[in-house]
Amino acid sequence: MAQPETHTTQPANSTKAHWQESEVDVLLQHLIENQAAGGDGGNFPMPIYNSAAAAINANMIQTIGPQKTGKMAKTKWTLLKKTFNQIEAYRNVSGFHWDNVRGAGIEGVAAASVWDAYVAPKVCHYGTACWDMD
Repeated sequence: MAQPETHTTQPANSTKAHWQESEVDVLLQHLIENQAAGGDGGNFPMPIYNSAAAAINANMIQTIGPQKTGKMAKTKWTLLKKTFNQIEAYRNVSGFHWDNVRGAGIEGVAAASVWDAYVAPKVCHYGTACWDMD
């Protein structure tokens, strides 16, 4: 017997972050400017994430969701690093292609299945999109 569908929805006052490209740019620029605080592993202390959030909010560029917080900035940075590391691993495998214009150039069922097997599902949307590796 079929079960009724249930949907989980975010409450109207949700604190889920929605990142615009311009917000990510400000975050990355702030982290680059404070690179020394992140050490070799890029693990920044919380005050750096808080000041990054303040810089994003001060630029009046946010268009979706609540104002960014230090915790949101830290979460976004963690996801960006994870995505970058997965793509770096992919592009360093012999025989796999990557360029900054067409991404991995995933075309066709066979290429897509290799991509899906190699890279975690969270990164799959970068299969044909640009991901600047410089």
